[in-house]
Amino acid sequence: MTTARPDPRLMRHFALTGALAIACFSAAMAWWLTVFLETRLVERDAALSHDFVQSIVDTQRVAELIRRGDASDAGVIEFASHVAALPDVLRANLYSTDRKVLWSSRPELIGQVFSANEELDEALAGEVVTHRSSGEGDEPLKAEHLLLPSGPDRFVENYLPIRSGPVLVGVVELYREPVALNDAIFNGRLRVWLGAAAGAVFLFLSLMWFVLRTERALREQQSRLVEAEALAMVGELSAAVAHSIRNPLGVIRSSGELQREMGADAPPQLCDDVIRSADRIEHLVRTLLTYAREPGGRDEQSSLDQLLQEAAARLEPDLLAQGKPFEVQLAPQLGHVAVDPVLMAQVLASVLANAAEATQRGQAVRLHASAEGPWAKVVVADEGCGIPPEQLADVTRPFMTTKPRGLGLGLALVRRVVERLGGRIELDSPAGGGTRVTLHLPRT
Repeated sequence: MTTARPDPRLMRHFALTGALAIACFSAAMAWWLTVFLETRLVERDAALSHDFVQSIVDTQRVAELIRRGDASDAGVIEFASHVAALPDVLRANLYSTDRKVLWSSRPELIGQVFSANEELDEALAGEVVTHRSSGEGDEPLKAEHLLLPSGPDRFVENYLPIRSGPVLVGVVELYREPVALNDAIFNGRLRVWLGAAAGAVFLFLSLMWFVLRTERALREQQSRLVEAEALAMVGELSAAVAHSIRNPLGVIRSSGELQREMGADAPPQLCDDVIRSADRIEHLVRTLLTYAREPGGRDEQSSLDQLLQEAAARLEPDLLAQGKPFEVQLAPQLGHVAVDPVLMAQVLASVLANAAEATQRGQAVRLHASAEGPWAKVVVADEGCGIPPEQLADVTRPFMTTKPRGLGLGLALVRRVVERLGGRIELDSPAGGGTRVTLHLPRT
């Protein structure tokens, strides 16, 4: 038994969407981690530099000299020279609390005041401030960046407040090119991005493995369900066929035995009973084969006028013989429908046969047909016992029938063919009895 294969376009769409989602998530996480790593490393480096500079201030006891702004004192000069000689330092500036440069490794900056400096404002408020340039050359050049040595791709700018006890006495500004820090940041970024890429690949492969495994399990389960459903359908079909042909076969057998016993004295209606029973069996077989056939397989046209007239002509003698009035009203020029004539004739025969079987002597069957724009409307109504409301929605399902005999495929075939044409079927059974079947068929 074959089962439907999954649409490869759906799997491809899922793979692309999943890969894109995982890539975006991994890239976002990697970016966030690299920013966090760089920020923490730079802040930690600034904190260490601040502690080291503060320890020099405390050791050389120059805090009071800096507070007084005595830049000519040998102790202040020695302190500033030690700070400027620290590894990786490009330039060192010593600010007083009034924003004046007391000392600088660039003598031409001594005595200047840089008023527009947010980092210096924060440092004078007691905060350790650090800033790392991007090295992209697109950052605005500030006044204090003048006369920096050319060449470094990235530099770190630290503003380190210095204190005498709890009192802030000045700020040391360091421009550094920390090779070790830059290498650590670069290596950290590289590892974060490589880890994110490896994690994304692993996550994508794991997801695809899980999806394929689940899809395979679902396909196997679907195959078992289809097989079980097919076996159940075979059982239902066998029971329905056996039940439907048992009575006609009994009539044929009884008629044959009676004919053998009575010979020429047998009543003439025995042959009619045999023929009628054979016709019933032939009708059941034809309905079954028609339902199993794929409708709409050929590009054919059926004339509704001719099919309805032929169906009415075939049914009218039987109804009149049973004492059932038959009313036919067919509008002219009903047009054609795009379906095999044999199949459409079987559809009409099924609806009319249901109406005939549902009625008793004296109860009428009506066949009306009219054209309504692009649609043809065919109505078959009877005055029979009707359909219980709780069963009305199920009578068009295969093997569902309210009759004591029958396969339950007639209305299922009708619905299948009509819906394949793009039409619809409506069933109505009022509480007072009777059933009305309306077929809306698109005309060509």
